[in-house]
Amino acid sequence: MTRPVLFLHGGTVGGWSWAGQSSAFDDRLTLAPDLPGYLSRRDEPWTDFDSVADRLAAFIDREAGEPVDVVGLSLGGMVALHLAARYPAVVASVFVTGASVLPYRPSMRLMNWGPLMLWNRRFFWAGMARQFGLVGEEAKRFVVSCPPISRAKLAEQLHEVYPGGVTSLADVSAPLMAIAGEREMRYFHDCLQVVRAARPDATIGLAPGMHHAWNAEDPELFNRILRTWLDERAAHADLLPLGPSAR
Repeated sequence: MTRPVLFLHGGTVGGWSWAGQSSAFDDRLTLAPDLPGYLSRRDEPWTDFDSVADRLAAFIDREAGEPVDVVGLSLGGMVALHLAARYPAVVASVFVTGASVLPYRPSMRLMNWGPLMLWNRRFFWAGMARQFGLVGEEAKRFVVSCPPISRAKLAEQLHEVYPGGVTSLADVSAPLMAIAGEREMRYFHDCLQVVRAARPDATIGLAPGMHHAWNAEDPELFNRILRTWLDERAAHADLLPLGPSAR
């Protein structure tokens, strides 16, 4: 059965960041909305993960009219897990990468301090455009549209994210694949260990050679792994096994 796919973006971008996947999965209905508070929905409050999940469930009912396969990266991965736990009837499966489920470590909070201070500065977003591989008019449009969410709304997110445990993973009943980039910080690998402990039936692995936003870093690899999951509910041969925890 070919189901609709809902793509949920990370915390510094918007629905546009899934362009490389939306085009590759045009055999399905693909939905890649901006999350509340982001870009086209800047006027909406973020509030909290419960509220975001409530609005996404209503969006799925309206736009898809049936359960969807949910794909989330980073913040979007956290939202995907929360949506699946809160509204199991609208989620057919969950595919997440780089999803935080542990408390943020002090070093990570410190790393976030710089971007928060520069959040409203144009040069910061020009640098982000280069990181995302955007050039020319595409880069200009990106910088003009930034920041994608207000610093105050981002602070609301982080207030909930930093302590960890946003979602009870045991409440996620849908088929689950959880991935991190092989070259991501060890924290995200340790998050996978937590997912595996809570959901021993989940499919867990590492994307070879990849960093955090690997849907853009290597779209072909991402799409191969995602396609195998969506079509077969199985791990693609390219995935690496997760090693032991260093926590």
